[in-house]
Amino acid sequence: MKNFNPPQDLQKQVEMYFDQALDPQSQQEFLQKVDSDPTYHQAFQHEQAMRDQIKKRIYRPVTSSQLIQAIKNQIRKPGE
Repeated sequence: MKNFNPPQDLQKQVEMYFDQALDPQSQQEFLQKVDSDPTYHQAFQHEQAMRDQIKKRIYRPVTSSQLIQAIKNQIRKPGE
């Protein structure tokens, strides 16, 4: 894993972690760094709180099974 020191790189690595863009070894190294470095811990906590707030505030309507079936039927029609 690269050594991320500048704030932009730290933020990018935090985002990559939450987006699951790091390989398993890099994830483990990152989490160890979060546990040992207060700067990493603060950035991690901030990103986690921001993402939790976004999830709580965005309303996602539930899609009915009838709508899903209608879409599937429309997809199947032209190719028959």
